[in-house]
Amino acid sequence: MVKEIEHAVQSIEQDIFEQIGVEYFNISVTSNGFSRFVKFIGIDLWNSDDDMREYVDKDETEYEPLETFLRRQLNDELKKLRLIKV
Repeated sequence: MVKEIEHAVQSIEQDIFEQIGVEYFNISVTSNGFSRFVKFIGIDLWNSDDDMREYVDKDETEYEPLETFLRRQLNDELKKLRLIKV
């Protein structure tokens, strides 16, 4: 699972860099020793304790790819942030 998390985050960050040239995008991967967390500017996108990914089979034994889920969650958070007016 650690490799899947690292690959997903690196892939997303690479895509962002290629689009806008920002090398550091503040997607963090942390662990408390038991659980893993992926956050964007402190917003929880995914954690291993409460895996909200959709199942991709009818037997509900296999989740959608983590990268697909993280991209969807990140886009949802970015949509919310675009609504902020200062």
